[in-house]
Order: sequence, then C-alpha cells, then structure tokens
Amino acid sequence: MKKVLKVGLVGCGTVANNHLRGICEYGDSVVVTALCDILPERAEECKQSFAPNAKIFTDYVKMLDTSELDAVHIATPHYLHAEMTIAALKRGINVFLEKPMCINADEIEQLIAAEKESTARVCVCFQNRFTSAVKQAKAIADEDGGVISANASLFWKRDEKYYTGSGWRGKFATEGGGVLINQAVHTLDLLYFFAGKPKSLFATVSNHHLKGVIEVEDTAEAMIKFQGGAVANFYATTASLIGDTTTLVLYTKNHRLELRLPHLYVDGVEVKFDNELAPAGKQCYGNGHYHIISMFYDALFCEEKEMPVTLSDAQYAVRMLLAAYKSGDMETII
Repeated sequence: MKKVLKVGLVGCGTVANNHLRGICEYGDSVVVTALCDILPERAEECKQSFAPNAKIFTDYVKMLDTSELDAVHIATPHYLHAEMTIAALKRGINVFLEKPMCINADEIEQLIAAEKESTARVCVCFQNRFTSAVKQAKAIADEDGGVISANASLFWKRDEKYYTGSGWRGKFATEGGGVLINQAVHTLDLLYFFAGKPKSLFATVSNHHLKGVIEVEDTAEAMIKFQGGAVANFYATTASLIGDTTTLVLYTKNHRLELRLPHLYVDGVEVKFDNELAPAGKQCYGNGHYHIISMFYDALFCEEKEMPVTLSDAQYAVRMLLAAYKSGDMETII
C-alpha cells in the first residue's frame, strides 16, 4: 500500500499559499488534513483553495494532539516559531519551518537540543538556495575554488501600513528585528551558503523612514568576514521608494557571478534555464519553494536523505543578524 503523509499547517496568512502550492505540487502522497489560524476565516480560505478535506483549528496544540500528523508547516509570526517547533518535536512531528528559525540566541540552542531529543526532524525554509540560478552559481563557485569576495544588496519598499496592519511586525519582541530578520535573512543565508561559516562583522542599523511607527531597523549595512577568508559587503533597506530588488555579486578566482534574483549572469552574460517552474510568491524568490518542499518530503519518505536546510545549517543567518544588532560599528564575533 502506498504510504500517505498527513500534514498540518499553522498560520494561514499570505506566505501559507507558497507552502500549500508546494505541497500540492508534490502529489497525492502528501495530504493536508489540518489547518490552524487564530482567524478561522483565513484557514477557511486556504481550505477552499488547497485542502478541501482539512479540519480547521484555532488552537495549534489541539491540532498537534488530535490530528495524527506526520509533519506540520509553521508559517506564523517570528516569535512563535521556536515555541511551536519545539511543541511539534516533542510529539514526534516533523516540521517545515518558515524563516527565521527563531529570534534570539537562546532559542537557537533550544531548537537544536529539542531536535536531538526527538524522533522527528526540521527543515528551515531558505528556499532561495534551490532556485536554478543559485544552484548554478554555487556549482561554478565551488568548481573555481570558492568565493573570494561578495557584495549583497536588498532594496525593498515597506510602508507604514505593512507594519501597523500586522499586529506583530515592527516590534523586537514579536518580529525580532526589522529588515535584517524579515527580508534580508534570505540574503544573509545565501552569503553563508556561498562563503561558509561567518567569523565576525562590523555593522550599523538604523530607522530612516518610519520613526515613531516601528522600533526596529529599516536599514542596515555590514562588512562580514568569513572563516575561509572571504569578505562580504552588505546593504539592506525597506525604505526604498520602489521595490523589491535583491542582488548578490560573487567574485571567484576566475569569474564574476551576479544574482539578480531570480536571474544569473556569469561574467555579464545571462544564463538561461529551460523548463522553469513559475515562481511561488514574489518574483525574486523564484521557484525555490517547490524544490525545498519536495526535498523535505523526499527526506521524510527516505530517512537516509538529509533535510535540505537543517537547524544547524540555518542558524548562521540568525547569528549574523543578531551580531549586527550588537555591533554598533564595532567588530563583533559571530
């Protein structure tokens, strides 16, 4: 008999659609049987669009305790990620976790410890690693001996309504920070993906355009040193009048690799990819959601396969941004 995995999802906001599309793309061996949101009407919208047979919950603990789930996708506000992931792991339920994995250093340790004590596993949703452009750039960089230097920039637009309408964004206690932890965490993860473990950084963070509205940063810049010797210059803002643009320029011994997500240019020439899946969500994210979700379920069906992005792997993006908050333009060890 064909094995079918029962899956739940907690948090039925906008990003949930990316998760549910990815699950549907995987096929009928994975079925969404439970949806949870504090606003049941949002869960109902997801049910109508993606999971007609799912049961709706407003209490995630009740969902975990009563739904006999094999896996759960967590797409809630940042401050709930660690709590909910640990609750699932204690029940032996595998987790596909939205970024960031958590919002402070203590939670990093708690999550890694909880997974070690559990029979279940966690994958963190750093989907940009798995776009065709990033995978091709990584292959070229590795063949050429690795990245020597990198420039990363993110220019996005986020207005007052984006923060005030959420109830949790713009506050350190619930969002964990601003542009660094919300938008640029993907860029920091890609810097780690290409350059290896970070060693230290100099950084400054500031709020340029929403003073009195948010307590977190809308702009950040840093120079990041990596253990292998590479150095990256980084800039990110949500104060741009026009968005959303993310660019990563990587220098190897012989090549200049420019990722204008989701596009790749090698020494100024664009690389074309055949049979590309359509992007899930924002254009700059490309189709990585499909790939990472597929790899997550492949790993659940075959225990010998590693999770595409583990907690131990995902921690470095969070450690970099936490170091940036501490830096005050002084060198800070990561």
